Amino acid sequence: MKIDMTGHKRTATIAALIAALCVAFWLYQQKPQTHRQQTRDFVTKVPVSVAPASKGAVRDSFAVVGVSDAWRDVDILSETSGIVRAVSSEVGQKKAAGETLLKVDDEIAASGLRKARVNRELAMRDFERYRNLETEGAVSVTSYEARKLKLEDAEADLVAAQRRYRDTAIKAPVTGTVTSRLVDVGALVQPGMKVANMVDLSRVRIKSSVPEKQVPLLSEGMAVQVTTDLYPGTVFHAAISSISAKSSRDHTYQVESIMENPKGTPFRAGMFARTAFVGGTVRHSLLIPRQALVGSIRNPEVFVVNRGVVHLVRLVVGAEPGTSIEVLQGLNSGDIVVVSGQNELGDGSQVTIVRQEGGR
Repeated sequence: MKIDMTGHKRTATIAALIAALCVAFWLYQQKPQTHRQQTRDFVTKVPVSVAPASKGAVRDSFAVVGVSDAWRDVDILSETSGIVRAVSSEVGQKKAAGETLLKVDDEIAASGLRKARVNRELAMRDFERYRNLETEGAVSVTSYEARKLKLEDAEADLVAAQRRYRDTAIKAPVTGTVTSRLVDVGALVQPGMKVANMVDLSRVRIKSSVPEKQVPLLSEGMAVQVTTDLYPGTVFHAAISSISAKSSRDHTYQVESIMENPKGTPFRAGMFARTAFVGGTVRHSLLIPRQALVGSIRNPEVFVVNRGVVHLVRLVVGAEPGTSIEVLQGLNSGDIVVVSGQNELGDGSQVTIVRQEGGR
């Protein structure tokens, strides 16, 4: 009788494999529970850095970019018509108020002025003669009053003639610098025609666009610190002169500050400047790092850690002192907020703290 040894060997091999698998499973089950828990934690918990919400000193202050403007920016217009005969101003030249910039042909105006003076002199003599006659009763009151009105009319004509003659000399209306001259000798000017521009930079207006959230913190006369990249490290001092009552389309309000233009480091019209509005009072408020915010400053949210689990919390924020954010509602002092690793989190995620700001 022949025995099939090949079948017996195959059966023995399968039995050995099953036994080996059973032993491996039994050994795995005997591994310490803590090791398996650490393995699962490594897979499911997100490493984060955190910081506590804590009390800190807050001063109502913020900074925005502004643009400098001249104290006075004047377009100079001609008030007469004629040919320009002389020019006594150049671009960049400083002129005092009342100095002549251009001279227009004055021949006709001078002739009219002489005629007006003669007519006024004749009217004055006629009036004085009738006044003496009226006192003696030689002429009627009506004739006397007619001569009086004629004198007043002649005096008015004289004033107008004097003004027309003065207008032939176009003068600087303010003390300042000529920034442009649009006509030259031989040009024909007409009333209302722009002939030059001047700026007065003895003082400077700093115009800033302030977000509506910060506008209630401002008031006229409030101190302003001004800096510019042109003079690094130098702080200039100004004061708010006006706050617009109407916002622009981007919900900002124009705030104008006035400062004396320093002679050693002069500002020019159109220069960029950074304006820092500094409040006068200090208060203690709840602060968190700005980097803890998940959303934008318009819709601020943070992840708060509680027993290894994070929860997304909506905030109401206030001032932004430096790199911190003032929290008005949503957190309590001591709450732990996530400052790094938020992109991997969702509401209810498990975390492991790898670093705490300000400590280990």
